[in-house]
Amino acid sequence: MTSTPQFEHDTFARRHRGGMLLERHGIDLYLHPFLGFTLAPGLRTEAINTDEESFRLSDSPFGTVDSESWLATGGGGILLGNSVAFSLAASSDSTTMASYLAHATGSRQLNLGLCAAVSLQELVVAVPFLHAASTITVVGGGPDFVNLIGSLAPAGQFGTVSYERTFDDLTHVPMFDLAALAAGKPVPDLEQLRRPRRTAPAWDLAEVGSRMALAAQRRLRDLAVLARAARDDARIVFCLQPLASTRTRQITPEEQARYDFAAPVFGMLHSAIEEHWDAYADLFAKGCAELGVTFVNLAADRFEGDSFADTVHFTDHGNRQAAEVIRRALDATPPLRDGAPAARPAPTVQPGPTTATAAAEAPAPTGADGDEEWLDQLVEIVTESLEIEPGVLTRTGSFVNDYGADSMLVIDILARVERDMDVRIPDAALAQMTDLEAVIGLVKLHGGKAEVNA
Repeated sequence: MTSTPQFEHDTFARRHRGGMLLERHGIDLYLHPFLGFTLAPGLRTEAINTDEESFRLSDSPFGTVDSESWLATGGGGILLGNSVAFSLAASSDSTTMASYLAHATGSRQLNLGLCAAVSLQELVVAVPFLHAASTITVVGGGPDFVNLIGSLAPAGQFGTVSYERTFDDLTHVPMFDLAALAAGKPVPDLEQLRRPRRTAPAWDLAEVGSRMALAAQRRLRDLAVLARAARDDARIVFCLQPLASTRTRQITPEEQARYDFAAPVFGMLHSAIEEHWDAYADLFAKGCAELGVTFVNLAADRFEGDSFADTVHFTDHGNRQAAEVIRRALDATPPLRDGAPAARPAPTVQPGPTTATAAAEAPAPTGADGDEEWLDQLVEIVTESLEIEPGVLTRTGSFVNDYGADSMLVIDILARVERDMDVRIPDAALAQMTDLEAVIGLVKLHGGKAEVNA
């Protein structure tokens, strides 16, 4: 997939959807009988190296992690997903999301990211490793949506895969004859052997919403299977990947110099995907809550500095930030099954703030001079993190149910309290940060703050 003067980018991208991003990063894909396609096994480059199963190597406090050594040493965490999880744009194996997460958690993280993977492929790749996985992080969602809205067969039971048209070309020739062609051998009756091509269904932009909902439904289906197959003590976090553009993020000068974020990488469907992305996140928030799986929306505008190499892939700095968010989410996530039903509430996004409850509550407290100045600062931090108007916050208003927060916003509150107020709150307390009252209690407990009158 190396760029040449004869390489016709636009046609390739339209036909193989997203191919420009892979070509840009110099990636060649090879057919894999179980996973669709992967990088070459045993790949060795300055930036990307893979093991004999084609999985990217990662770093950890215990040394290099590959699939064989990860299993041999008792497992640890696994990172599933597409090229965002794979960390396609990382400058080295040690600056991938999996590597940063390993150092943040102190446990080996096996990078099982597959370029352009959909949820069914992620499920397949996880199966041989689930018995040894104490944490399961999934970072993806893009290909499920992007592939389905432009699919040749959207109603198919298995959904669709990335580069569907490429695979469709291959499936029109019998397998052994295809192998003969690949070996350079002639197949005299090839045209008689070809099966008829199917006609792609007529496309209507009005279908974007329904296909988006179907994509979310299928991913949640596979996430439910993953949760049932995982160990009882495993913790699962699903992260919706970011979509970075001039409309979803303030692009930094460094990012803009590297890539044209105004370019519609998904062609005519790009604006439709962008328009429905928040609704897509809402579906996952609701579905993950029902499954008892922690949901984190890695929205592009929540990353600071030079974080994006292109529309979907993180820079090293972005990978580091994402890993820290995931670490905090994992710390706040309970085991799947610990003497309780698997389906239970989990940290998640709730669609839209509910203002009726908040309106009935007393206003948030304000501090006085001296020792109570920290309370004013805390109210300001929470108000800004929740992106609500000053004066709206109440002492007992639920961050999730009343102000529409997701787990990433709660993590942001924790991080700002630690940074701006110099109060170290244990990560395990994240699940307790449900309202201002709870945060006040944690700040007083861990920061030695004076008592504040109600």
